[in-house]
Amino acid sequence: MARLGLSARIFVTIALVVLAGAGTLLLVALLLAPQVFDDHLAATGLTLDDAENAGVRDGFTDAVVTSIVAGVSAAVLVAVIAAALVARRLTGPLALAAQTATRLADGDLGARMPQPGMGPELAELGRAVNTLAARLEQAELRRERLLTDVAHELRTPLTAIEATVEALADGVLPADAATLGSLTAQARRLTRLTQDLAAASRSEEHAFTVHRRRVDLAPLVQQVVAGNAARYAAARVQLTALADGPCPALVDPDRVVEVLDQLLDNALRHCAPGGSVQLRCARTDDHAELTVVDDGAGFAPDRSELLFERFVRGAVPSATGSGVGLTIARALLVAQDGSLTAHSDGPGRGATFTARVPGA
Repeated sequence: MARLGLSARIFVTIALVVLAGAGTLLLVALLLAPQVFDDHLAATGLTLDDAENAGVRDGFTDAVVTSIVAGVSAAVLVAVIAAALVARRLTGPLALAAQTATRLADGDLGARMPQPGMGPELAELGRAVNTLAARLEQAELRRERLLTDVAHELRTPLTAIEATVEALADGVLPADAATLGSLTAQARRLTRLTQDLAAASRSEEHAFTVHRRRVDLAPLVQQVVAGNAARYAAARVQLTALADGPCPALVDPDRVVEVLDQLLDNALRHCAPGGSVQLRCARTDDHAELTVVDDGAGFAPDRSELLFERFVRGAVPSATGSGVGLTIARALLVAQDGSLTAHSDGPGRGATFTARVPGA
């Protein structure tokens, strides 16, 4: 059986079922039919001698056997036709699934399996194959985009390092603390960029874990502001916190701190000395809102969604930002059934980033 195709196995299975049923029917008929026939003759009062009785019983038995054989033959013929139809209907979608999988393996990531229309099981198979194809296609697009982004982002620091090293080798630049410090800064930028790229890729693949629990966001906001106070003071940007009482939420507190650090880092990069940033926490209906408001560079209103794409920067591009912080922040919130939106009235008019998370 293992060497037979699916169609042949279906046919053999149906044939065995028909033959088993026919054999059982024949055996039962031969055991019971003569006795029932004798009882029927006795009930009618018909008296036959032994020879006549034997002849009648033989004729009855022949009729029963002939009828059963004829019926089984017809049943086998019908079973063959039914088996052929069923096998064709079943093997068709399976063949399509195999063809689609083969095309995917050969690199045709646009291949899709049409819905077979053969019940929920095969429909689920079609959906599973198409879901796999879609995810493979998305993964390939992310890989290609990542390679393009990496090449683009690494070009500047690598070019700067190469130019500095050549200048050192030619004696154009002295090997002093300033030159070596410049090389160190570019190397650190490369390190930070690779770390950010890895984090962005994990966020897009949802390859991180969250441990949600009931948390009051008000003290968490104060903690984040205290942790960023020194950086803001050094940049001469005012940072304040505003929390309207307890703000319970069902979140992963460590991931929320990551998000707020990213938002505050983004706000600081786009605020000039003398500017201000406020981190607010409030409860609205069944959600909690964390809002970062700054009076910095802002952005055009139609760029609000573009800011969450990798390597897209605001109105004032920053040499220190890799352009993936907001991408990571949104992915972390989405993983907790939250959201992150951005708003600005235009360049030079500040920006507002609002994070919404489920309330507890």
